Amino acid sequence: MKVLYIIPYDWGGLPHYTSELANAASKYETVVVLGSKGIRTDYFSKDVNVIKAFNRLNFSLKDLRKAFSLSSLSGFLSFKEIKIIDEIKPDLIHFTTPLIPTIPIFMWLYGLNSKYPIIHTKHHLRFLSGFCLESFGEVVVNLFERLIRCQQIIVHTENDKKEMIKRGISDGENVTVIPIGIFDFFRVHGGKSAPANDHPNEKCILFFGYIKKYKGLEYLLRAVPLINREVKEAKIIIAGEGDLSLYQDLIKDCNSSKLEIYNHYISDEQVSALFQRATVVVLPYTSMSGESGILNIAYAFEKPVVSSNAEGFSEIIEDNVTGYLVPPKDHLSLAQATIKILKDDYLREEMIRGIRRKRQELSWDAIARRHIKVYKEIIQTASF
Repeated sequence: MKVLYIIPYDWGGLPHYTSELANAASKYETVVVLGSKGIRTDYFSKDVNVIKAFNRLNFSLKDLRKAFSLSSLSGFLSFKEIKIIDEIKPDLIHFTTPLIPTIPIFMWLYGLNSKYPIIHTKHHLRFLSGFCLESFGEVVVNLFERLIRCQQIIVHTENDKKEMIKRGISDGENVTVIPIGIFDFFRVHGGKSAPANDHPNEKCILFFGYIKKYKGLEYLLRAVPLINREVKEAKIIIAGEGDLSLYQDLIKDCNSSKLEIYNHYISDEQVSALFQRATVVVLPYTSMSGESGILNIAYAFEKPVVSSNAEGFSEIIEDNVTGYLVPPKDHLSLAQATIKILKDDYLREEMIRGIRRKRQELSWDAIARRHIKVYKEIIQTASF
């Protein structure tokens, strides 16, 4: 069986996800990746055939003016290269990223949308970037997704599957739940050892990822003074791109010597160093759609997690086993759970053992075999 993965991005976490899945699947099947010209080939194993075809699309929902620039036009037109699919002759196509308009348009123009069995992974059902952008983004994506006839949709949580049924997107028959695997990627590509720590007795709390309101940074910052009062050696690390202006007053209320902020793009090497330093990873999200890849990086480095129990988090985090689940928007509970992990060495070791058991369930080999089972079922039943 020849599986074709298509990924138009060379930024963010989706190349990591795609490479982990493609590498694991290539142990069992023939795998080809059709992707952006900027994608790093060293992410992929020698058993994966990587074809670079697409220029970068230089615009986002936040700056639609860039959509009409020459560079964006060049990026848009480069997607005509998707016609190479007929030369690849895959048995199945798997889109591992959101179906941005360029893909459905050119798939439809070349008649590729109905020639091959297609699977699409929907990492999130909802855009969580503010009401206007969220609504507009959903309308655009849903509109163009209709140009692609997908035999199966992969989501990461039962919560998302239930929401699809509730919203009338699907009756559930063509939806399969497969979680994200453990991102050992960063242990391999990010370096094996963290830089020397000038304060080896520090206990580090890591908040990681692009800064967005729904990720609940506000509630961590409200919890910081409470944590520092109980754990003097605690250091809070905030790492990721995004607008921190909304949080300046809360940051000022914290002891600056206890905060470490990296408000920029975090390289693979820095991701590795930060997660190695972490004692505990916090995910105080106020809402969630899909599954957070940050959780899977934390598990890769065997770090206990304190998370809100928003939507699907409880499906991946075992409360009292791999971390703690607390109510959303509750900085007191967040502080108490974090303090408990920081102060109790035996508890942390027990949670690390729990994470190690979880790793077997969420290994990429196990995740790939679940995908391959779906692929074979679709190929057997599809009529093309």
